[in-house]
Amino acid sequence: MSDRMILRPGLLGGFYPERSDEILSTPDRIMASAYGRIQQLVARRPVSKRLFLRRVRREGRALQTLGNDELMAARIALGEDLRVRGLGRRNTARAFALVREASGRVLGMRHFDVQLVGGLIMLQGKVVEMATGEGKTPTATLTAAVMALSGVPVHVVTVNDFLAARDAEWMTPLFEFLGLSVGVILEDMDVDARRNAYACDITYCTNKQLAFDYLKDRLILEAETRPLHMALEGLLHERPRREQVMMRGLCFAIVDEADSVL
Repeated sequence: MSDRMILRPGLLGGFYPERSDEILSTPDRIMASAYGRIQQLVARRPVSKRLFLRRVRREGRALQTLGNDELMAARIALGEDLRVRGLGRRNTARAFALVREASGRVLGMRHFDVQLVGGLIMLQGKVVEMATGEGKTPTATLTAAVMALSGVPVHVVTVNDFLAARDAEWMTPLFEFLGLSVGVILEDMDVDARRNAYACDITYCTNKQLAFDYLKDRLILEAETRPLHMALEGLLHERPRREQVMMRGLCFAIVDEADSVL
């Protein structure tokens, strides 16, 4: 994923960042279509995946020699680097290696190559098809953790409350080991509980809950999400709108069972 496409809450990205719909002219649509086809051709080359796996293994060998405290120091340094320099090849490989090493220590499960490749493809904003038993849930932890370490709020979207709660409980020890907070949205939660869950680095939820909470937020925000206006509103009002909404915007989502959700 291009760094210029990454959305983070704040003065630069806005207090409620979300991707806007672009109305393209006919020449722009033609160029966008051609660029998309070129990207697909490049992505199909197995060489790039082999090189990425090689980088992850190389970074992983260095991390295996570290104790837990040293690994945490490496995680802090990597998070700062991801925020400043973005998701370059070296940073991405190092982040994947870090998540895999942490998963091995905390959950007793190290990601397989097919999972590393799946996580990389999702990080590029593409759909991944995985066979039963290849481990979709562990694969999603790679992408979710890397984006969260980059300072991007992540929504992991699934089809029902049971799966959201199960996956959140299963993967929370891994994310907490990486210094990341985890929340889960369930149907019977009140507004304050939802706001606290969305304030976490990674939030598990269903497509239904996410859609309705977004619509409720839009009713509060109306049409105003400009960063400067929202900042000034915080100075003029005791409880500005940005403190009334539940979410921090729509920054990055991982959709589990995309065919069912969509």
